[in-house]
Amino acid sequence: MRLLLSVVLIFAATEVHGAAVNLSLYYESLCPDSMNFIKFQLYPTWLLLTGEYLAVDFVPYGKATQDQTANGTWIFECQHGESECQGNKEQACALSLYQNNASIQVQFISCVMSTRRPPTAGSQCATVLGINYNQIEDCAQGTEGNELLAELGDRTHSFTPHIRFVPTVAINRVYTQKDQDDALSNLMSVICRHINGTKPEECNG
Repeated sequence: MRLLLSVVLIFAATEVHGAAVNLSLYYESLCPDSMNFIKFQLYPTWLLLTGEYLAVDFVPYGKATQDQTANGTWIFECQHGESECQGNKEQACALSLYQNNASIQVQFISCVMSTRRPPTAGSQCATVLGINYNQIEDCAQGTEGNELLAELGDRTHSFTPHIRFVPTVAINRVYTQKDQDDALSNLMSVICRHINGTKPEECNG
């Protein structure tokens, strides 16, 4: 966490370029495997490659289920309980509010997922990043948060193959077992082999 907080602002101006490898990450806010992957694989890899080579598409939903009542109210059940559902909503709201700032998205998600209780870390991480947590909280506690999470649920439930493990990784919208297996232990190698053209020096390490 100390390392994350010390470097979290370094790449605030990073832009995502068209040639970047797209990594779609299907995960959930209280899943230990998801937390470890983001903390020890995704964020360190992103710090080295930045948005020039790596674009991250976060899908915080995981093994949840959803149902809509007759009056339009969404009901969610998450693998690790209601707290996880709220954490997923909060992250969905942050991703929506900062959809035009990929750097903030990566840093906020990485910050909360590097703590012991991601669903309660939003305020602390927003302070570190200098962003407005009240907007995120209002969204997560209202109908907007429910709608955003339902959209992520639709994406997750329609993913092929059916998601049985989180985190699940897809590269450029395509899932392969090799990419999935390799990403869990060496994400850098996965991203590097998908970079077209001249590869950055970090791929030679």
